[in-house]
Amino acid sequence: MRSYPVAALLAAVTLSLFSAQSLGSEYIESFHSDIKVTADGDLEVTESIRVHAEGKSIRRGIYRDFPTRYRDKNGLTKTVTFELLSAQRNNESEPFRIKNQANGIRVYLGDSNVYLSPGFYNYQIRYRSSRQLGFFDDFDELYWNVTGNGWEFEIRQASARVILPGPASEMNLTGYTGLPGSTEQALEFRRLDAKRAYFQSNRVLAANEGMTIVMSWPKGLVAEPTPAQRRSWFLEDNRASIIVVAGTLILLLYYLLLWHWYGRDPRAGVVLPRYRPPPGYSPASMRFVERMGYDKACFTAAILNLAVKGAVEIDDDDGDFRIIKTGPARDSLAAGENEVLGGLFKGGSNDISIVRSNHRTLSKAIDRHRESLKSDYEKKYFKTNSGWLLPGVLVSLGVLGSALASLPAEDLIVKTIFVGVFIMMPLLVIFSGVSQLLRRGWRGLVRFVIMLVPVGIFFMLFLSSGFPFIEFAREVQPALPAGLVAMLAINYFFYQWLKAPTLAGRRLLDQIEGFKHYLQVAEDDEIALQGAPDFSTEIYETYLPYAIALDLENEWTARLEHAITAGTVESSYSQPRWYHGHGQVGRGFSRTMANSFSSAIAAAAVAPGSSSGSSGGSSGGGGGGGGGGGW
Repeated sequence: MRSYPVAALLAAVTLSLFSAQSLGSEYIESFHSDIKVTADGDLEVTESIRVHAEGKSIRRGIYRDFPTRYRDKNGLTKTVTFELLSAQRNNESEPFRIKNQANGIRVYLGDSNVYLSPGFYNYQIRYRSSRQLGFFDDFDELYWNVTGNGWEFEIRQASARVILPGPASEMNLTGYTGLPGSTEQALEFRRLDAKRAYFQSNRVLAANEGMTIVMSWPKGLVAEPTPAQRRSWFLEDNRASIIVVAGTLILLLYYLLLWHWYGRDPRAGVVLPRYRPPPGYSPASMRFVERMGYDKACFTAAILNLAVKGAVEIDDDDGDFRIIKTGPARDSLAAGENEVLGGLFKGGSNDISIVRSNHRTLSKAIDRHRESLKSDYEKKYFKTNSGWLLPGVLVSLGVLGSALASLPAEDLIVKTIFVGVFIMMPLLVIFSGVSQLLRRGWRGLVRFVIMLVPVGIFFMLFLSSGFPFIEFAREVQPALPAGLVAMLAINYFFYQWLKAPTLAGRRLLDQIEGFKHYLQVAEDDEIALQGAPDFSTEIYETYLPYAIALDLENEWTARLEHAITAGTVESSYSQPRWYHGHGQVGRGFSRTMANSFSSAIAAAAVAPGSSSGSSGGSSGGGGGGGGGGGW
């Protein structure tokens, strides 16, 4: 007799604790969806959502997310329609606003100026959506995520009723519950009559869990889309991708025609070995013509040639370089070399340190040197045809702008640009490495590896930092970032390929090629060196600026090392007389001049701070879905 009051007391305490917990939390008490399938294949859906609000997340109302953009198995976009018909709260019309998102829309229910008191609220959302059904060979199917898996609240009861446009001789029913990808089937389903079926969960769905239903019926109840309609949908769904693909092909065709008309090089002549550089051409001018453009190595080659001619000396204090003016040059200077001297030593100064505090002087000297070379050689020896790049750049910007503008949401535009730039960064690193390999051989491989390591570490840290890059990539149409990268690559490569030597330039390039053969030939190749002057330290120093300008400093210095080993050059020789520092004979010294000195100039010339389904499915599958929350 005494156990009864104890049991009653325990039950009362349990009930009170449960009630207190319920009153202190926000949740969805019930989520019911009536889904009417129309004869033309649309869905008319009425969602009845009863929520318990406590003024935490649900302050003004709730929001409901509806995915409208999906990716099929081929990576193509499929867009379904969504038309909001009505919104109610407690059987009265409720204010709402719609916001576009990357993968669909968000509907906010409520007034931003009205706050809800704690309690229960019944929301009803009616909407119409198309292109949600699956049409297969033997049956048609509704694969529908009733609740969505994006709710931040638990759902204590989920149910759905499906109404077909006519009686079906048979229905196949199944469903799934749980987190996205779950194959759990914690739900009940049954056929109500010839036109209707009912689904209901049999457990509480936690936050981010949902209920998905699958229902199929024989063909003939719903009108199947025609091939013309499917083509129209495909063009509309993938309009941005089609714009990019078509624009990329047009851009490529444009540049191919330009290259055919203007960019093809004259046929090379017979290359004869030369044991001296072409007369009248400085190392910098030879590099400028060969590369059909200017870079910092041109400036380095000019300074080294000035040193060879006795106009300057180079002081190296463990990588801190200083250029010292020593007097008039022994030999006549090229026009560009006069510009270098005049730019570096102004106002009576006789030395300059290669440091960033002198960036103005260095950058102006480089500019004067560049303009001098352009004036003397550009149009005479090669044509850049750069004027034809402007239409290509404008076409690229127009295509990308049109494609991005056709996207339905601002955040999708931002994500597309981000993914494109993120993909482009490692490709630029790879391209730079390949260029180094092609231009500098295995020395380029070392640079590539050194450059690749910090870049790889950066990307690993970035991707492991929790940034949702993968989610971004899933929402973006693949053709868009691919088109961004492709158009940038096309413009860059044809900027290089449209450059073409003139006939005079072709003859000079043939002479340069003959001289390069002499610089890089091995000392023990007696046949190739027949008629060549005897190798000496004077010849080594005289031609070193040319070797550096033509990226052959290691091959040329190997000749020196071989001569020292053979005893034809004194073993006491360590470095040129115009260089004062800790450089060693051989590859160490030439590497210092070609790499460290050039890098110091490049860094010092920059101002500080100026760079910088039915047969198998899962919860969350099919159409519908989304989720929601409070606001």
